[in-house]
Amino acid sequence: MSVVVGSGTASQHSRVGIIADTPLVQHLLQDVVVGAGYDVAVNTDPDRLKPALMHNETIRVWVVELEGHDQWDDFVQSLLESTESPILFGDGVIPARNHEDYPRWQRRMQEKLRALAPAAQPTAPAPTFDLERLRATRPPPVYLLPESLQNAPKTELGPIWVLCASLGGPESVKEFLDALPAKVPASFLYAQHIDAGCVDALQQSIGRHTQLSLVHAEHGRQLENGHVYLVPVHHEIRFTDNHGIVWQNNAWSGPYGPGLDHLLTNVAAQFGARAHAIVFSGMGSDGAIGAADIRAAGGTVWVQSSDSCVQSSMPDSVLQVGAAEAQGTPVELAEKLLIWLAERVTQIA
Repeated sequence: MSVVVGSGTASQHSRVGIIADTPLVQHLLQDVVVGAGYDVAVNTDPDRLKPALMHNETIRVWVVELEGHDQWDDFVQSLLESTESPILFGDGVIPARNHEDYPRWQRRMQEKLRALAPAAQPTAPAPTFDLERLRATRPPPVYLLPESLQNAPKTELGPIWVLCASLGGPESVKEFLDALPAKVPASFLYAQHIDAGCVDALQQSIGRHTQLSLVHAEHGRQLENGHVYLVPVHHEIRFTDNHGIVWQNNAWSGPYGPGLDHLLTNVAAQFGARAHAIVFSGMGSDGAIGAADIRAAGGTVWVQSSDSCVQSSMPDSVLQVGAAEAQGTPVELAEKLLIWLAERVTQIA
């Protein structure tokens, strides 16, 4: 019999963390989790699980199957003390796929998952913002486009930077974008935790002073340099091989929309080392897992410095998992981006 520790519910698209000490068991558990309609946030062995991920509130259930129980006693105790999410411990007996007991085991695990994380739960309320005040904010001076970037290819899509933000994010992202000059040879996906009804007002506020083109990430639109794309709140997006945006017929995983982990993972999967991210002010830890995926794909991750955030827990979580390479104020990050682009102008494709 498997053991359930803790209790709780999940959002409509529940995210599950899998911990197993052999690749085979990791694979079998992933099949069970995905087959039950859940998203896999992380699938790893205990040695490779970064401690900060145990606190990630977007992971609604942990599924743990460890063959060497005595070897992992300290790890299990740490997990129990670190997470508030329920934990489903397996019983160590997984039938072979071709065994007559396998469907019964699979069904039993899925029933326990659904009991821990029912599918129909309301989404957490998005943070609210004073967008009228934001529109009146005086922008910082605009940096000049470095000379080496003035001669960069104009028709080739440059790096893709995902701007992740939650509470306090609009102010930070506006400062960052307002400091950038036009014709930056990069494109930006702006993912802001916000109520869907406020997205148009967000566009007006953020776009008031920026020299970049701020548009909605509409289905079929192509990514272009010098453009900022507002990621939809209720629709997952993916990308075509020729850099087109494709809306999916489902919502994001995670407690808020857009799901930052979900988006970063999609961008990393599509664009590899061309995908990068900056995590700005925000509550919770959404983005920490996705930031690790960006780094694993060869991309760069920066975060807003804690002392310049309204709420620093989101960038702090990225720092805790070891995914961030640098940090700074929004204006410092804008300057850093131009230097970064100038150093890599010959690599832009």
